[in-house]
Amino acid sequence: MFTKYNDLDLLELFWSESESLTGEIDDGEVLYRREISDFELTLFIYTYEMKCNVFLSYKDEDILSIELDNISELKKNEDQLYFYSNESVKLSVIFGKIFSINFQDGKFYN
Repeated sequence: MFTKYNDLDLLELFWSESESLTGEIDDGEVLYRREISDFELTLFIYTYEMKCNVFLSYKDEDILSIELDNISELKKNEDQLYFYSNESVKLSVIFGKIFSINFQDGKFYN
């Protein structure tokens, strides 16, 4: 099993291509980063471990860190990115004037 996602969808949301975490382009460990105003959103994808880490910072100060396990798919819809575990949405990120992060399972992440 692995996390499915479309590189072009993430390119549209993050306005940049992925960066390899290890220097090996095909190992499935990548990051995406985007800044809006003074906010920066960083997404780490560990494809073959089915994990994603989401970090949000404001003026270089961390304000949110989320580790998601068992993520089967990332899907883009308009300006939103959805994180699925099996067929259930666990998290969504809205790319608007600032980033909005919505938790779907009621759990607290820090």
